[in-house]
Amino acid sequence: MRVLMISNPNSTSQTEELFRRIVPPLRAVPGLELLVKFTHFAGHAEQMVRGLSRADFDVILAVGGDGTVNEIVNGLLGPAADAPGVEAERLPALGIIPTGSANVFVRALGFPNTPIEATHVLTRLLERDIRRTIALGTWNERWFVVNAGFGLDADVLAHVDRAREQGFAATPLRYLSVSVQAYLRARIKPPRINVKAIGRDGDVLVVNEAPLIFTSNTNPWTFLGPLPVVTNPGNSFDGGLGLFGLSDLGGIHGLVGMAHLMGVDQRRWLNKITQARTIHFDDAKEIELTCPQPDRFQADGESEGVFTSVHLTSVPNAIEVYAPRKASEPYKRSGREILRDLIRIK
Repeated sequence: MRVLMISNPNSTSQTEELFRRIVPPLRAVPGLELLVKFTHFAGHAEQMVRGLSRADFDVILAVGGDGTVNEIVNGLLGPAADAPGVEAERLPALGIIPTGSANVFVRALGFPNTPIEATHVLTRLLERDIRRTIALGTWNERWFVVNAGFGLDADVLAHVDRAREQGFAATPLRYLSVSVQAYLRARIKPPRINVKAIGRDGDVLVVNEAPLIFTSNTNPWTFLGPLPVVTNPGNSFDGGLGLFGLSDLGGIHGLVGMAHLMGVDQRRWLNKITQARTIHFDDAKEIELTCPQPDRFQADGESEGVFTSVHLTSVPNAIEVYAPRKASEPYKRSGREILRDLIRIK
């Protein structure tokens, strides 16, 4: 088994000591040949894997966060316009060791969030050749693995990126602080996002001027430290894209809608308050997002620039991943556990 490990040395938790602990278990996998390369600039991982097939490597192992995974996926699959010709079995399978800040993709697949524990799970999967084929999302000409969207989420990422450029760490507490500020700004001057979504069963959703719309390829939409941020509980890597939104950020309705994202009120007792203002759509095969004025857009936790329209699609069976065949369900938490995890965010 030929494995190309691509490591992002700038990811949150990556150190020399970590490499001393994750490389030996990998090298101990019978028949595994390991080649290690490090990225040196944004987009480098994408360049490294562009054009590679399974004849070159059996596995591409990403050591980094969701941004590193995103680059590797885009390099392997090429322009999203070529999506109908994707043949997952001809591409190297994907493996992940999480060293980013959120690590949404690997956690949604069922891995532990710590790199050493995830490495030991991955080695067992490699030894037993346990893989699964998953769906991916596209936006315009590019791919995403976990989430994408206009508005509040992109605004949060832009401000976190600005803080990182000033030398501040991208901690869960910083994300929480920036998210609260972005929410308060959005209440005063809400985005206006128009949506048209087509489901795989033919259902159509049309929404005009929504102040908040999240698009996800799995559940949860993201993690805030140990706390999963849940938008579409039934979503998975086996189905289409999920949409969650609010038609009003103001008053108690907006606050309750945001509380839903933190996992509060899983039994939907507050739905009488929020039902008219909550937008849910699952299993979409195609989504069109437009804004009357240019707005920030993000994909997989990376700021992608400013756009007025973005076309998203779901591509089934796009890539093979070494992962448990059945991931756990991270959104099922009691009120006591949710409170505990909010206290643990730091």
